[in-house]
Amino acid sequence: MVQTRRRKRGKVYLHDVNRKRLWVKEKRKREVRVRHCPLIRSNWEAKLSVPTNYREFALVHDIKKSFPIPKTKDLVNPKNLEKFIKQQQEISDNDDDNNDYSSVPMIDTTEKKKKQRKPTKVHIRDEIEKDANTERVKSLRMSDPDRLFCIYMIEKHGTNYDAMARDHHNDYQLTARQLERKMEKFKKIPKIYERYLAEKSEGKNFLVDFQMDD
Repeated sequence: MVQTRRRKRGKVYLHDVNRKRLWVKEKRKREVRVRHCPLIRSNWEAKLSVPTNYREFALVHDIKKSFPIPKTKDLVNPKNLEKFIKQQQEISDNDDDNNDYSSVPMIDTTEKKKKQRKPTKVHIRDEIEKDANTERVKSLRMSDPDRLFCIYMIEKHGTNYDAMARDHHNDYQLTARQLERKMEKFKKIPKIYERYLAEKSEGKNFLVDFQMDD
């Protein structure tokens, strides 16, 4: 049977394509945009690849490669089981109590890994870890309409949250429990609550000023 030979098509050069602009566009696509960590962004080297940059920072790039999850076929593999049993026998013969070998993995790790140089920017990892462990104070905020709403409810009903829920100014139909949490949040913001107490001590009538005395 005669085989048909495929004809090779000649390469066509596209003269209307701006090669420089195309290369710049491709280069921008390859850039890694680390927006949320200015420390990494300032020390990032564009000439190095992404895994190499992370290795220089002593960080993990691919978590699946660094901390692999063993597959069932690897755990049930008889070769790996034999190696594990031999390791356990050697440990029992040596009776080495100083080292804990109870969690020896049953995965074949005979593949030789390439020697990698030590990371040169370990201080960046330490600074990121230190920043992650610092306690952050959560700042509570409240909009001006919510502030006026809380003042109106406190002035009219005090701590009767059931009456607040039945009030016709409760436009969003908040429950008594939701209103209680809202009032607690209002009291936890010192800037707003202290201003309210100072104005109240001066004898200010909030219901008249807000035109909500009906």
